Amino acid sequence: MLLLAQGTPMIVAGDEFLHTLHGNNNPYNQDTITSWLDWDRLGQNRDFFRFFKLMIAFRKAHPSIGRPTYWRHDVLWYGPDGTVDTGPKSHSFAYCLHGASVGDDDLYVMINAHWEEQIFEIQEGEPEEWLRIADTSLASPHDFAEPGTEVALESMSYPVAPRSLVILKSKR
Repeated sequence: MLLLAQGTPMIVAGDEFLHTLHGNNNPYNQDTITSWLDWDRLGQNRDFFRFFKLMIAFRKAHPSIGRPTYWRHDVLWYGPDGTVDTGPKSHSFAYCLHGASVGDDDLYVMINAHWEEQIFEIQEGEPEEWLRIADTSLASPHDFAEPGTEVALESMSYPVAPRSLVILKSKR
């Protein structure tokens, strides 16, 4: 989600291969195992590193994500069934980020922070207009499509697994 946000993503060295600070959120003054990068984790987490690398490339390829002005007029917010729930018990939402104003594709992002699967009804376009870029519930390498291997949708309903995210891109 951080790499889909509008601002500058704040990434710490080692995030790309699941480096841990062992619960310490401020290790700047420690010259111990807490702050050292464990490069063995890169080998252990190649799938996560692949996803991270592709997500960075995706962000760079889509200027609509990191544009210098707020998305205000180019974003529409939805819930799984269409209407966005902004209440305190809401666990799922989607948004469509229109890219035409910056010469980019439209992006449709579905986020399910709930502990149960949610069926999202895609609110814009037709199924054949959307390509699935990422589905974090799928095993690597199916979790993120390499450019040119994206999967076309067959339906306007998409099941989003618990605690996962799906990214769609228009076929323009």
